[in-house]
Amino acid sequence: MMRAIKKLIVSAACAVLTLCAVPLGSYAVNELEGPEEELTDGTFTYELVNGSYTITACDPTAIISAIPELRNGYAVTAIGDMAFSGCNYISELEIPETIKSIGTNAFAGCTSLKKVNIHSNITDLPSGMFMSCINLTDVFLPDNMKTIGSYAFFGCAALKEISLPDGLSRIGAMAFAECKSIENIDTDGVAAFTFEDGILYNSSKANIYRASASLSGDVYVLDSVKSIEPGAFSLCENIENVFLPSSVSYIGEDAFGYCGKLKKIDMAQGVATIAPIAFKYCISLETLDIPTTVESIGEGAFYNCQALERVIIPEGVKDIGMGAFLSCGNLKQVSIPKTVTSIGDNAFGFSEDSETGEYNKYVDFKMSVFSGSAGEKYAKSSKISYSCIDKNLKKTAFIVIAAGLIILAAVFAVLLMAKSRKGKSSSAKKEEKMAKEKEEEDNYQKIVDDDSDK
Repeated sequence: MMRAIKKLIVSAACAVLTLCAVPLGSYAVNELEGPEEELTDGTFTYELVNGSYTITACDPTAIISAIPELRNGYAVTAIGDMAFSGCNYISELEIPETIKSIGTNAFAGCTSLKKVNIHSNITDLPSGMFMSCINLTDVFLPDNMKTIGSYAFFGCAALKEISLPDGLSRIGAMAFAECKSIENIDTDGVAAFTFEDGILYNSSKANIYRASASLSGDVYVLDSVKSIEPGAFSLCENIENVFLPSSVSYIGEDAFGYCGKLKKIDMAQGVATIAPIAFKYCISLETLDIPTTVESIGEGAFYNCQALERVIIPEGVKDIGMGAFLSCGNLKQVSIPKTVTSIGDNAFGFSEDSETGEYNKYVDFKMSVFSGSAGEKYAKSSKISYSCIDKNLKKTAFIVIAAGLIILAAVFAVLLMAKSRKGKSSSAKKEEKMAKEKEEEDNYQKIVDDDSDK
């Protein structure tokens, strides 16, 4: 169930193996005709295809310093998918000019590989080619290279600097993600990309592809930026506050993954998508105000944000992915708006045991939901304590109305009493006046009668 999240976080290689989207023709080894003959020389395994050899595998224990150009009179022209993956005794490698195509993940996991030189016959660097080559420090890419595939340098922890080819026009998703040491990306002569103030943009500065791991403190993203590409700020461990302009609509997968000191992400109105694992392991992130423009929060988006205490999910959010807030131990309460139509398993209120992979419910976690909503269904199915917002509102409204009626009745009674007192007082005064006038008249008549007698 939630092991899919674990794979996204712990084993990006699995994602890459399935991601080998449509390979570009220049390295699409699988487009060649079926194998005519297979041989091995003890170090490499070859397949004869269309009159030339493709290296399909190598002995992982072999010490390799060069790739052969010829075998049995046939040119070696291609390297197949994962052919050198996991070969840990390669430290330096020269890819000969005879090689015209390279398959996906060809050198993934070559942990001893430090230096690679690629000749100009390779115009497209395939997906995952150097993924998790943790000691790679020196790479030469020819100027006629046009694309760098997805995950090409993912997890190359020792890579500090790289020069992009002049002819480069495309960088795939996560190409430089989790390169925790990268500081400088040379774009001199590259028309399609620019590296300014520690950030790699495309020429229009609408997309951020990679930030220098040396960035620290506050980061203010330019108003021109529309997309934070996957892995762009991953492992920028010293940034503390990030301010996004309203122009940004997309925050990509693993965009801020492992930013351990990130305390605040200021998202302006405009963000529509927070992709899977976008903020995984941001362990210092304390509060989160999600803009009303956000519609989707991806799987594991805030996985293991341990300090997160307050989350406001606004009206407008529709989908909350599996494990979106998994292992957020300080998050005690959340309100789910009625616009949410889908909530994935273990999205709220659960922790993951890193050793067993089991999920444990937080006993003090509570949800506020609407009756009959996806939030209520999630709370019920997950056996999480919850209250219904609309029922509380109805109860509150009834109490307010009842109290209002009581007050109104009291005011009306007071007015009646006041009016009664006012009416009684006026009548008494009138009677008193009439009695006084009568007394005066009687006295006057008595005086007149006395005078007549005289």
